[in-house]
Amino acid sequence: MVLVSPLKPFIPINPAEFCTNPYDIISKEEEQELKKILNSLIHLILPSGVGNEIYENAAKAYNNFKERKIIEQEKTPSIFIYRQESAHFSHQGLIIGISLKDYEDGNIVKHEHTREKPLKDRTNHIVTTNVAAGLVWTVFKANNKINQMIEQIKEKRPKFNFNKYGYKHILWQETNSTIINKLKDLFKKEKIYIADGHHRAASAAEYRKIQLKKSNKDEISEEPWQYLLSYVASDDQIRILPYNRVVRKLPISKTEFLKNLEEIFNIELIENAFNPVEKNEIAMCLMCKWYKLTIKNKKFKSKRESLDVAILQDKVLEPILGISDPRADENIFFVGGIRDPKEMEKYITEKGNDLFFNLYPVDIRDLEAIADKGGVMPPKSTWFDPKVLSGLVIHDLKEY
Repeated sequence: MVLVSPLKPFIPINPAEFCTNPYDIISKEEEQELKKILNSLIHLILPSGVGNEIYENAAKAYNNFKERKIIEQEKTPSIFIYRQESAHFSHQGLIIGISLKDYEDGNIVKHEHTREKPLKDRTNHIVTTNVAAGLVWTVFKANNKINQMIEQIKEKRPKFNFNKYGYKHILWQETNSTIINKLKDLFKKEKIYIADGHHRAASAAEYRKIQLKKSNKDEISEEPWQYLLSYVASDDQIRILPYNRVVRKLPISKTEFLKNLEEIFNIELIENAFNPVEKNEIAMCLMCKWYKLTIKNKKFKSKRESLDVAILQDKVLEPILGISDPRADENIFFVGGIRDPKEMEKYITEKGNDLFFNLYPVDIRDLEAIADKGGVMPPKSTWFDPKVLSGLVIHDLKEY
């Protein structure tokens, strides 16, 4: 069902210094610190400048890395196993190319709409630089044969093994064409779901369309731009954390707001900060007090409507608080990846906001079920953790 391919990527000589988090979760403060490091990927993925100068500086940074041999290209087509380890959580998957024709044909399944501004930014970036440096995180439904092959490849000595951002990052390289072809055969029977990186995937697809128009190549030729740089993991290797919501100012009185909520939820005042323990339970910190909200009517018309992020958007944020477009409304922002409710509480007690919604994380199988039916998740539904590093493998899109 999906065509995968080995790559001949550029690899950093010093990955601990070079690699960064994905561009879209790097704070301004971290960005400025990273830009003090001459050999950091930051100069490619978040270059300085204004207007088109930004993308031209990205291309210059990429060429500079190659000229100074900060990165070097592999000579043999390869696939990679990438593992992140800590005392609390570990996960692993393949770094491999996935056919962008499969993306266009719907065999790589999306669950989120892209937005015009970030898509234009990433398309300008990839068209100017001719390179993909960030992984698109995808998942497949757990397959014992694929997972056994991953374990087989891991028996080799790793290419990289270093610590960064609280995790050990280990990379194995496989060049054996027999093993690669076995994996290719196994993935022909799989459907792949985009977990994180919809804009990176869409911009790669736009780049492919441009190349098809410019060249005489057919839709299934073997040029590198036909393939999406992807981290592909079994869905039993996934950890999703909640993507919580913070409302800056309550537009109505606290009393009126709680009265409106009582029509939708059973409300219980809770003494201390807490995390919800099951689906359809929401922890809410309202003006320094914590409440447990439990949905009254659980007769949902679809899997999407049963998600807590959907219940919150459809029944609270839009009709009660007037937040119809949470991505554009300045009265709301999102906080992903925090697990300590006492830290969440600080958004109210110390940072001057009125309302914090602490959600139960979305299950990966709910995401798959919604995507299978062509559904779309509400904005900012999932926070995949830990984030996979950018720069471990750099996919040059020009002819090899």
